[in-house]
Amino acid sequence: MDDSNSEKMSEREAFEHAYYYFLQALELLASDPETQCEKGGNYNIAWELKHDISAGSYIFNLPGRLSEEQKKEILELVAALDTIPSEVLYSATSAADNLRAMNHPCWVPLRERALSLIKLLEPATKKNEEFFKPGGLG
Repeated sequence: MDDSNSEKMSEREAFEHAYYYFLQALELLASDPETQCEKGGNYNIAWELKHDISAGSYIFNLPGRLSEEQKKEILELVAALDTIPSEVLYSATSAADNLRAMNHPCWVPLRERALSLIKLLEPATKKNEEFFKPGGLG
């Protein structure tokens, strides 16, 4: 195998992995507060979720199959995370503290945006699932 093909595969794999983890964070953001806390292990859910969604902008540095509309919506969601008040992003290590943070009203429009973005990303998600299927490219 020549080096250029190896490098391209490496970039593709990096994109697919980055997309996979971004989608997991996006699905968590779209969930209800109880599910967010449970799946996040009740540890700094608000901060971790903001961080993980914001990391989604990393996929723009990788070759991938996102449309301009998909990229725009991802960037708008990342920008919308800046509306989260700092008092919501405190260090929370108990179930009660995390649930209180995730029930803050600032999350309602972010959850709605996440649901909308998940639908918009369905074509990329299907390709990502194919990549990781047994016998796929991953």
